[in-house]
Amino acid sequence: MTASTSAAEIKIRATSSDDAADIFEIYKQPAFRSGTLALPYESFEAVKKWLEPSSPRVLNLSAELDNRVVGAAALRPHVGRRAHAAEFWIAVHEDFNGRGIGSRLLAAIIDTADNWLNVTRIEMTVFTDNARAIALYEKFGFEIEGTHKAATFRNGVFADAHCMARLHPSLLHRS
Repeated sequence: MTASTSAAEIKIRATSSDDAADIFEIYKQPAFRSGTLALPYESFEAVKKWLEPSSPRVLNLSAELDNRVVGAAALRPHVGRRAHAAEFWIAVHEDFNGRGIGSRLLAAIIDTADNWLNVTRIEMTVFTDNARAIALYEKFGFEIEGTHKAATFRNGVFADAHCMARLHPSLLHRS
């Protein structure tokens, strides 16, 4: 994909089992492992199983370009009294960063949450040093709600993580 490739050439669709190899390639990249809670030696089988929806409300998406998955995302709604909330993740192949793929995936997640699942709160944690991801989330209305100190252990040191969330616009205008 060249810098002139338009966003329209990228197809956002439901993930299929055939996507596992491409997503595993993304998963193995250093940027993915350092920006998430992924461990450096996950097996292909473990990643493939993780991609299988655990309920009908789980949404797994792939971003495809020229018959290759170059990005992926998932929305995982909670259950019970938290059924109105969901967490998500997004990953883009390092060779395709900065080309709008993350924005397209996040827009699809938000559309599905708002218009199909009645999910009114989308939340996640993000490492405080992941400026690119934080900027993407803020662009879509996510706000930092707090910071977990020493939230996880990464590369031999403890790392802080922000809790971020986006509330459905109808919840922002309540009296």
